Amino acid sequence: MADAMVLPERTLIVLGEVRTCLVPASGALSRVEVRNLLALKPGRPVRSWERPIPMAISPTMLVGVDCLLATGTGAKAEARGTVATDAVVVGGRVLQSSVRTAVVRAARPQREKWEHYLRRGGVTEVINKIRSDIGTDLVHGFLHRPMGSDTLDLGSISERLLAKVRLDRGLDQRSPLLAGSTRLRWTARLGAVEVPHVEFRLEDDEVRTVQIIVRDVEDLAVAQQFCADLAMHDWLLTAVVNAVEEADRFDTASPDSARVLAAVLEHLAHLWMPGAHTPPRFLGLWQQLELRPGFTRDWDSRVGQLRNRLSVATLAALREAKVSTTNW
Repeated sequence: MADAMVLPERTLIVLGEVRTCLVPASGALSRVEVRNLLALKPGRPVRSWERPIPMAISPTMLVGVDCLLATGTGAKAEARGTVATDAVVVGGRVLQSSVRTAVVRAARPQREKWEHYLRRGGVTEVINKIRSDIGTDLVHGFLHRPMGSDTLDLGSISERLLAKVRLDRGLDQRSPLLAGSTRLRWTARLGAVEVPHVEFRLEDDEVRTVQIIVRDVEDLAVAQQFCADLAMHDWLLTAVVNAVEEADRFDTASPDSARVLAAVLEHLAHLWMPGAHTPPRFLGLWQQLELRPGFTRDWDSRVGQLRNRLSVATLAALREAKVSTTNW
């Protein structure tokens, strides 16, 4: 899993975004292919795990930012620092780009030299004077206000990284199924809670928002790992829904219908494992999501529907073949 950030005690909030899509390749990537794909920084190793489900993470890279932070009230928050980015491949099939930055109060109300910010990767400092309750204001600004040309846009940074990896020459661009991408924007901040708390929302067909509240700064540092795991499983659910909708475009007995349904079962069904790469202290958040909206119940229902549809499509195809043979 991704390296945990070392956060200053004066951290106000952590902002992040995860984009998830299907690896544009005809088959699942091997371990060697994944390592080659994610070797984005010469001299830095690609980290990988084989159990309980294969996952590999590129070296973390930094992007410098000097801009305003979006706030719900329109309050001015001038910021300068760096955004931490990395790319992830799960099961040789799912590709993610993950970006995040911890927002802190600057020790001095002035811009420092870039060396200062590069020493503290993934940290953005608010330079001007701000209210003590700015954290809540930043949540609403980041999650619900459109990004302007002068405000921090983690989505653009994430999209650039995702596009760079997807266009790698080692990928044949022949995906076995149609599956779009999703964006999960998330915030994590400190609050008066005994255990971490999560609020998950589907904003539209592509965008999801997540608010996490934790008690300790140490929990803020690993929130990104949970969010990447959540983003992948939400994408898997979305891919199944899209596959059923695509299959509906064809007749029940059509080979195209069976092909679409079978591709999901072959390439994605085995990847469902909520919490597999979530830090232990955040496993309780999965329990909250299993109660509402009920991720695994939804998954089991939709995959069951998909299997039934495939069985019906297969029987219909066999019936058509028998009728055609008899008429002949």
